[in-house]
Amino acid sequence: MEKIQTTAYHSFRDNILDVAFYLQRIGGGKLENYAQVCFLKWAIEKRILILENDSLIKRAPTTMFFLTEDRMEEESVESLLWNILLEAADEKNKIIDQELKNIVKEEALLFVSLENKLTNDSKNFLIENGFLVEKERRLLYFNLKTSQHSTTKGEKLYNHLKEYFHYLEDLIDQNFDLKNEIESWEEVFTWISLFGLADKVYNKMKKIPSQQLDIPTGMPKQLIETYKKLAPFLDSFSIGFTYASNSMNSGRSCCV
Repeated sequence: MEKIQTTAYHSFRDNILDVAFYLQRIGGGKLENYAQVCFLKWAIEKRILILENDSLIKRAPTTMFFLTEDRMEEESVESLLWNILLEAADEKNKIIDQELKNIVKEEALLFVSLENKLTNDSKNFLIENGFLVEKERRLLYFNLKTSQHSTTKGEKLYNHLKEYFHYLEDLIDQNFDLKNEIESWEEVFTWISLFGLADKVYNKMKKIPSQQLDIPTGMPKQLIETYKKLAPFLDSFSIGFTYASNSMNSGRSCCV
């Protein structure tokens, strides 16, 4: 497989929120995808610790411990997500995966607002920086549906992202067997999550033992284990957010 140059994504490495609008057109870029990226980032930064239950019960819970009680001050999606979950944690600063699902369901308004912020912030960034143009159709005194189209600059970025998406699909299909081609596995797993490809990775990891992944590919074993442990939280967040979105859209009460 030909190596894909990822220069286009390096410029967004420090603020991956900026391209959410384009990622949503490809199939990822949802709040649950960014939540998983945040969980992975926090684990790498040692802000959280993820522990699996050693019980023999098949569906034993996985626990997320918050190792710091420091709140994040900025108004980014990551900061708001951290503060919501930190406040929802119990007296031991922990949340289990099943509790995460209930938290997202019960705080439907907060999480749906977060996803709207994610999309709108990204769209506004792309418009302000010349990637996207927004037009509003008007008929007499009525404002009709707004539409967006990419500029030449935006089309180039979108096509690069789509190319990288297909590259990651091939990477997963080939069991990550690229040896020295990968510069940063943390970055690869970040983009896999952003593109909504995590489920494909988890299915691969269930079939391939960790030692068969880290030795031939150079993939760090600790990173593999951390990513695998995130699976229950991704499922719980996704189920909870689907319920939250449906409850908000239908006008039903968001609380259980």
